[in-house]
Amino acid sequence: MPRTHNATKITVLAGAALITTSFSALSHHSRANFRFDSVLELEGTITAHEYRNPHTFLTLEMTAADGETVEWLLAGNSVSNLRQVGWTADTFAVGEQVTVRGNPDRDPDKLLLFLDTVTKQDGSEYISGRIAPGGQSSESRESVSRSTNFSGAWQPDFGARDIAAGFRPADLPMTQAGQAAVASYDMADDSALNCEPEGLPMTILPIYPVQFSRNGDTVEIWYEQFDGRRTVHLNMGSHPAGTQPSPLGHSIGRIEGNLLTIETAHFTEDNWGLGRGAPSGLQKTVVEEYLLSADGKTLDVEYTFNDPEFLTQPVTESGQLLLNQGYVMEEWDCDLNSARRHLSLD
Repeated sequence: MPRTHNATKITVLAGAALITTSFSALSHHSRANFRFDSVLELEGTITAHEYRNPHTFLTLEMTAADGETVEWLLAGNSVSNLRQVGWTADTFAVGEQVTVRGNPDRDPDKLLLFLDTVTKQDGSEYISGRIAPGGQSSESRESVSRSTNFSGAWQPDFGARDIAAGFRPADLPMTQAGQAAVASYDMADDSALNCEPEGLPMTILPIYPVQFSRNGDTVEIWYEQFDGRRTVHLNMGSHPAGTQPSPLGHSIGRIEGNLLTIETAHFTEDNWGLGRGAPSGLQKTVVEEYLLSADGKTLDVEYTFNDPEFLTQPVTESGQLLLNQGYVMEEWDCDLNSARRHLSLD
């Protein structure tokens, strides 16, 4: 076991829910394994700082109650979020003494913490869990200009709850084949663990910003998280014969006034194509409608998806995207080791 350098301590703050709760469930993989009704405060020495997407990690060496030296794995936010609060790759050094607060794993034998704050000995504090992706706030939205042709960076209102999907697989009208697949749900099948972009319909109302760019007869859509990219063809009345299936399908669309309609088909089969643990097949189709507001600052979104193999009937969901004026999209540059880092404790 590693040796500790200084006296350390652990404090349990039972029943204290962190502000991170509203955002934590929206991460790329489930946070159901963390106890958000319990907060731990740890003091120790940083032994590693891994500053990569989709999650930053710290490791913290400390002395347990029985006197044994142990090492905790601390899961933080994404690089694009942490940059907003001045957390960089050089913010923490190996050997530095810090105090951290966060939510522990439900398995008490697993030394894994979902980070909320890290405080240095000089009192400077760095937050992790309370950062809205994209840095959007109600104040910043008041001063935005407008979009006239759907172009711009958009994202849901993070004052809302459960905005990411609008549905859960358990709520979907699944066929027997679908029910069997949901029953065999395995987190290890999450495509995000392989740095693969989410498919439709999950990514329609994304966690991180999505950029719409009008380029002549196409609308290019870029989902920042995991770098999902789509091209919507506005000059096609139907999908071309012989179109090959792909993870995000083939999209055709039309703009009528302030309404953008997109029809997507020709998807590949996907173990999680209808949501966390719910599969989709080659017959899946998705229709999206984006209604641009008169002031050009919001998109009212309604989408319907169907898959005769796994759904007994089509499902319609809705939500809203807000213009995030001036946001500069970043390459996600997902690191496979970071995406799977938390699994090292299983």
